[in-house]
Amino acid sequence: MRAVVVLGGYGRLGRLCVHELAGRTHAPLVVAGRNLQRAESLALSFGDRARGVYANAHDARTLARAIEGAGALIGCCGGDQLVALQTALELRVPFVGLSPVALEPRSRAHLAELAWRAQVPVVIFAGALPGLPGILAEALVRRLPAIHRLRVASTGAYAETETARRDLPALPTPPGDVSALARWVPELWRFAAPIGRRPVVPSMSFDLEGFAASHCVGELVYLEAPRGVLGRSLRRLVARQPDAGFGLAATASCDADPARAPTAGIELFAQSPLIPAAALAGSLVAAILEGRVSAGLSTPREALNPVVALAELEKRGVRVSATSP
Repeated sequence: MRAVVVLGGYGRLGRLCVHELAGRTHAPLVVAGRNLQRAESLALSFGDRARGVYANAHDARTLARAIEGAGALIGCCGGDQLVALQTALELRVPFVGLSPVALEPRSRAHLAELAWRAQVPVVIFAGALPGLPGILAEALVRRLPAIHRLRVASTGAYAETETARRDLPALPTPPGDVSALARWVPELWRFAAPIGRRPVVPSMSFDLEGFAASHCVGELVYLEAPRGVLGRSLRRLVARQPDAGFGLAATASCDADPARAPTAGIELFAQSPLIPAAALAGSLVAAILEGRVSAGLSTPREALNPVVALAELEKRGVRVSATSP
């Protein structure tokens, strides 16, 4: 069986991904990164199952040596992963990227064409944020005959991770239909216990781009915790337990007035956003190795059945609760 390479596999998220893959697949594992000592140290804990190699995410030559002949490459190193993605495509290695790196429409279309020509699956935005918002939205669309209003809210705990500190400043502003006032004045969203109320503001999640138009959703809003010094201060002021965990919720209504129409909702809870991110990455790689992910460019909501994805998250300790119309 061909190996699975985890680029940045000795980081916080990378370690969880390596452990997830060790439990979900029988594939040999390669821990890759710029710190060979840390990569080899983690690989030793898996015995003959894993090995550590040097690889630089921005150096195609070292990447090619690390991933040639691999069954899949997972990018957990954050930042710009385009070099890793392009190298994987040249070598016809399936790629799963967990970083919310912005892609212009032309770049995305070009990558989609390259992935199709190479006949390999490429799944982007496969972390917790983005990644899971699209899965929740897809699950609700399949449960309701028509959705007028779809709202997705996150505690935004991902924004405090080391990976996100590098990636999130590049996030674009919310869509133009969101008023300037709404972008700066938080609303209080009540997440399930133990999180409770949290301030949220409109933001962007790349895995939801184009979702409303392709699924005939009248209004789609994604909200997450406000960032920056003022945002953190407000979160501490409102929250009784600032570090209560990671929450992600989605609600859908078939009418402009939720009181007059069926509504449905799904909510996730985990101690850390890294837990569902690693579980999602493991599910995607397992599906790729089993030939269940089509060749071409996709997001997690397109690559996995949302019901299956949510069931896999529950197996990994993520609490999933749903309300029916």
